[in-house]
Amino acid sequence: MKNKILSSVIITVLFAIVIVTSSFMMLMNLEEIKNTKEELKNVNYLISELNNITDISHNDYENLKRLNDLKINNINVRFTLIDNNGIVLYDNEEKSSENHSSRLEVKDALEKGEGYSRRYSSTIKANFLYYATRLDNNLLIRSSVPIYTITILHQENIMYCLLILALVLIFSIFLSLRLVKKIIEPVKELERVTLKMTKGDYKIRADVKTNDELGTLGNSFNNMADQLQMKIHEVIEKQTKIESILKSMESGVIAVDNHNRVISINPCAESLLGIKKSIIGECLLDYVNDYDINKFLEQEEENDKEIKILHPIERDFKIKKSEMFDGVENIGKVITFQDITDINRVELMRSQFVANVSHELKTPLTSIKGFAETLKFVKDDETREKFLDIIDKEAERLSRLINDILVLSSIESNLIADVDEFEPGLVIEEVLNIMRKSAINRNIKIEFINNNTECILGDRDKFYQLGLNLIENAIKYSKDISGIVEVESFSKDEYYCLTVKDNGLGIPKEDISRIFERFYRVDKSRKKGGTGLGLAIVKHIVKIFNGEINVKSELEEGTTFEVKIPYV
Repeated sequence: MKNKILSSVIITVLFAIVIVTSSFMMLMNLEEIKNTKEELKNVNYLISELNNITDISHNDYENLKRLNDLKINNINVRFTLIDNNGIVLYDNEEKSSENHSSRLEVKDALEKGEGYSRRYSSTIKANFLYYATRLDNNLLIRSSVPIYTITILHQENIMYCLLILALVLIFSIFLSLRLVKKIIEPVKELERVTLKMTKGDYKIRADVKTNDELGTLGNSFNNMADQLQMKIHEVIEKQTKIESILKSMESGVIAVDNHNRVISINPCAESLLGIKKSIIGECLLDYVNDYDINKFLEQEEENDKEIKILHPIERDFKIKKSEMFDGVENIGKVITFQDITDINRVELMRSQFVANVSHELKTPLTSIKGFAETLKFVKDDETREKFLDIIDKEAERLSRLINDILVLSSIESNLIADVDEFEPGLVIEEVLNIMRKSAINRNIKIEFINNNTECILGDRDKFYQLGLNLIENAIKYSKDISGIVEVESFSKDEYYCLTVKDNGLGIPKEDISRIFERFYRVDKSRKKGGTGLGLAIVKHIVKIFNGEINVKSELEEGTTFEVKIPYV
């Protein structure tokens, strides 16, 4: 741009110099011609005065001959004497035989007394400037000089003219450079700032301090940059909020265009569909391998549907889709994936829980009702006492079942637990003191090792319930006579640990994953008369303490339960 402006300015200056010079030379030429014409007029007057032409005879031109050395611009003046009929009487250079009455300067001189013309002389073979004057006796004296002798610039002045022209040119270039610099610097500043902004630096501003149009442009550019920065900040802030919302959603959200190319996808959707890389801009159907989902996306009739998928893991989805519009133009779809696997599982567990509760309550109630009705017809005291004992046992079983259901319901519904600081080993000793009588009755030995003196935070009563259920189960399912229950309380890696080990029946591997379900009992333990809720209660209590419980078991060798509770 700098070279273009500089070239344009120099060309403009040179063009102006040429125009001015040409105009000056033209004016000088006219002025020089005018001066030469005046000199020729004076020559004619001088000739007429000095030679008294009016008195000389037609054949005696000695007086005129003496003026042959008369010069203008260092060139001899050609003068001619012509009569009123146009016949040349005398010519100091070469007498012409042609009649001159048709010459413009001769005609004007005869009519007006003076005549002037510029034309080509066929006699001398050159362009001449002619000036004719009419004398008193109607003779004409005409003087002339060649046109080329009229010099505009004298040789001694040419160097000065060239010097002035060079100075003007140098000064013009200097001013042009200053002008170009004044124009280019703000433009370069704007260019520098623009390049910075294209690289992401939206805080930079143009430093243009001129008060002209470029200064106004710089201020307008800075105002535009302020507005742009503000708008970009707003867009980024909105985008960040949307991304944060999408990332924090527990439902999968995918936006696709009309060709099913992915516009946006949140991490939850990637996790649910087993997508391990970014698929922005790629076709969603290439990464979703489920037939039902692909069919749902391609159909226009359905907008929501429940689908079960098997990849990457078995899940139940509730899928919804809605159209995206940009004004009135449809630009794609938004698809939401809601994982309802846990909801369906909870609903199934609720149904099973109701069925199990109904079944478990129905059995003792049926027994109680049956034996109570039978007692109406029994007269034997011994038989009556036997039936009453059965009714008492079934009522006690029913009471335990209802009590366990209430305890489990209380644990699940009590969101805010009491928080106490207590030493867990002392609570376990209280449990053992209660359960020792039951263990002695079955000849089961209880060993307790307490290597922990630190306290934990939580609900002391619920921890008591946890220890009671685990130790009661260990005593219940230990071997008779040679049974041993080992209880250990200790610390490990910032966790409080409680292990309860027995040498009883053990649990089959296929049942270990289900022993914490409500009313689930291993087949071999049904004769023990448990309610099937003890371990479910234990699991919920462990969750309240933010801990974990693990089970290790071998058939006919025993079972070990390990509870880990963090101190903080």
